[in-house]
Amino acid sequence: MDLRLLPKLLLWGMLTLACLGTISTLLRIETDPIPAILKRTTEQQMAIQTALGFSREWMHWDGKELPEARMQRIKPYVNPESLVRIAAILSDKNTNLQDVVAVELISLSSHGYQRYKIRVRVIALNPDRTLWEVDVPVWVQAGKGAAITDPPLIHPLQNPPAVPESGNSEVEASSGVKQRVRPAIESFLKAMCEGKDAESLFNYVTTGSKLMPLKGRLKFLSLDRLEATGAGPYTITVTFSVKDEATGFRLTQVWRLAVTEENEKFFVGGIE
Repeated sequence: MDLRLLPKLLLWGMLTLACLGTISTLLRIETDPIPAILKRTTEQQMAIQTALGFSREWMHWDGKELPEARMQRIKPYVNPESLVRIAAILSDKNTNLQDVVAVELISLSSHGYQRYKIRVRVIALNPDRTLWEVDVPVWVQAGKGAAITDPPLIHPLQNPPAVPESGNSEVEASSGVKQRVRPAIESFLKAMCEGKDAESLFNYVTTGSKLMPLKGRLKFLSLDRLEATGAGPYTITVTFSVKDEATGFRLTQVWRLAVTEENEKFFVGGIE
């Protein structure tokens, strides 16, 4: 082979690869959805946070507050052209103070380009504890901000959704297992509530367990219900009563325990 042809062949090869790369770039269709998804997610988060902050301020009603002061509170969230209309609220000498305790997101829906409707639950005192649900219209432009475009629309309260049963497919443990495990679980729960350190759990947990007791903040009162599934290891669901030592209030707890049996003794590996 003529050595003088080698440089020409290499040059032609490089030119061919460069042309193919250029053609591939020109023909390639942009299919990466990540930038669009990130932009959409950012818009939604901006809309949610703006609606929550606005709802807290808008639902705070104080008959002694001057209209100018109310507008200053609401101004950061509202389209300037709509501020007076959205902030407006009337009061008389019999008006009660309404103070907002908390605001919660219920749902988000898109209503056209850069427009969202955010449904918010408002928990307030006026003076009794009361619930409101409002739809807040928000316009968003990523990189610039979000603004409320109209007064919120007050809705009747919705009932919480019905939660379906978990449909546990595990086999229920025998009545004999439940009877044998109950004393061990009662002792474990008492140690978890009233124990001061990890040593308090030594006789009730598996080796290497990271469980820590509640250091006496709760007093164990009674084990009210015990359900067990599996054939070993077991999943033990317990319902039990405790008392808060600081206030004296009594309350119910439901824990799911991962339990193993060794030499006819039961040990808790974790709380789910």
